[in-house]
Amino acid sequence: MLELKNLSMHYGTCAQRTQVVQDISLRVNQGEFAAIIGPSGCGKSTLLRLLAGLEQASSGALLSGNAPLTAAKEDTRLMFQDARLLPWKTVIDNVGLGLRGQWRDAALQGLEAVGLADRARDWPAALSGGQKQRVALARALIHRPRLLLLDEP
Repeated sequence: MLELKNLSMHYGTCAQRTQVVQDISLRVNQGEFAAIIGPSGCGKSTLLRLLAGLEQASSGALLSGNAPLTAAKEDTRLMFQDARLLPWKTVIDNVGLGLRGQWRDAALQGLEAVGLADRARDWPAALSGGQKQRVALARALIHRPRLLLLDEP
């Protein structure tokens, strides 16, 4: 379970404070799917960064189970708005980033899951924007995260 209680986030000092997220409460049970929609600049990406443990809330509580979520966790993956692929690595090497041991088979399975196994040896520059996003998705899924956060995939 993931729970947000009166969560707020602002940047800057009191004199030049920008409120990004204000007083959000939400509960998502294990196995549920939730979507957050809103106009550009309303704080959706900031909220995902908070959930991923990449930012700290200004106020309120963020709970994973019954424990406070205060830092990034191994079982959480955030897929950013852009694919963030390393241009000097092949597609399969981008999927396998951070993995150890015999990771190539798992990376190839991840690429198969997103329909890009035939592009494993290509460079990111040879892919369309949508294909790059699918590589990023395979990279996130290969870790089998308990919490998968997608920022405009």
